[in-house]
Amino acid sequence: MVVVKRPVGRPGRFDNFERFEASLSSKKTKRPAYCDGIGIYKGATVTTVWVKITLPRGGTYNGRTIPVGGPVEHKLGKRSSWDWSQLVAERDRLQGLADRGEPLEAVEVDTFAKYASEWLERKKPTMKGYGVTKGHINSALGPTFGKKALNVITIADVNRWIGKQSAKLKPATVQRQLSTFNAIMNDAVRSGVIEKNPTDRADRIKGVEPRQRFVTDEEWEVILKAVDKIEQDQEENKERTPQQIRGWLRHYVVWAYNSGMRRAEILNLTWDNVRKINGETTVIEVINTKTGKPRTVTCTEEMLTILPALRALDRVEGDNRLFPVSLTTLKRSLTGLWRATGLRDIRLHDLRRTHATLLLQRNIDPRTVAGRLGHSGTAMLAKHYAVDLGDMEAAKAFSTPIVKRKKPKEAADAIEEDGEIEAARSGDLAAPEGHAP
Repeated sequence: MVVVKRPVGRPGRFDNFERFEASLSSKKTKRPAYCDGIGIYKGATVTTVWVKITLPRGGTYNGRTIPVGGPVEHKLGKRSSWDWSQLVAERDRLQGLADRGEPLEAVEVDTFAKYASEWLERKKPTMKGYGVTKGHINSALGPTFGKKALNVITIADVNRWIGKQSAKLKPATVQRQLSTFNAIMNDAVRSGVIEKNPTDRADRIKGVEPRQRFVTDEEWEVILKAVDKIEQDQEENKERTPQQIRGWLRHYVVWAYNSGMRRAEILNLTWDNVRKINGETTVIEVINTKTGKPRTVTCTEEMLTILPALRALDRVEGDNRLFPVSLTTLKRSLTGLWRATGLRDIRLHDLRRTHATLLLQRNIDPRTVAGRLGHSGTAMLAKHYAVDLGDMEAAKAFSTPIVKRKKPKEAADAIEEDGEIEAARSGDLAAPEGHAP
């Protein structure tokens, strides 16, 4: 009987890998064994697979700097999760990334909550209004964006958030919250974490208009009378009123009106900031400014009278501030003051706007006014701080009666008649017929 031999088929595509794996000892080793860039490591309980990649341009991997042409070993996971075709495809994909100079590891982008928390901590030493900004992040932004990775937040996400917030809050409040979100996302763009800020093309918040509230002379008198009444009541009840909330409110309000300083700028002033120039002029060095750029503000006569009164205030030993009061106490005191005036929609910042307006009305150069307020240019004056003086002049001109112009012949006859009358008065001409000379 003739036995027919079966033809031997060609080796399988992955025979070399299968033989390689079969040849591995079951004994635990310290490093993976490799075949054509694919490695296997037999541990005590699980077998894992690896790939070895060459970095022709060098780079970084797993926190280490890899020289040009250096190799890296990249762990893929359990052997049972991969077949040979998948391993070969993954090896080739990673080698392609290395050849193009792209990172081998997937970049894990922080969530908004994590990045915002780190941003806030980084900005805290120089940030004005830290508490307000923290409130925006925790209460307004966190519930919507907190768990999302920065790179997956879309324009649609931002628009939905704007709609939700606008349904329950004033437009200006939503705008302030959005400004905090915008600052965080712009920081992420500058840091290379994300490519674009989704707020760049988000819907605009409607109803946000620049505030243009100014204090008239009559309103200023009302404010002073109200603050005097409050301080009189505090003095009469000083045994029940702590020293921290007595004797400074009028000085603070008048100082704001005369200096044009911001609320926090005044609170942060110390006696070291009071300087004398040429033995005559007293200036205030404003260091903790909103823009971070210090400036000097020359004292008005009223500010000069306030300084000795501030020195006489009762204060905690070692307190070197001009106004020995906390921000919380200031807010409460001002809220009570505005309520006592009965004026509609008044705020401390309105005194700053009024200060700028009064200076411009007295023909002080706009650049000088901008420098006193701490602005780098004059654009903010027209937008937020000062009444349009050109418009005021236009209103005055409109109210001025227009002089009626005479026609050319009427004007000539009038001139001739005026000349004859004048000549008659001087005796140069005979008086007109029917008139006595």
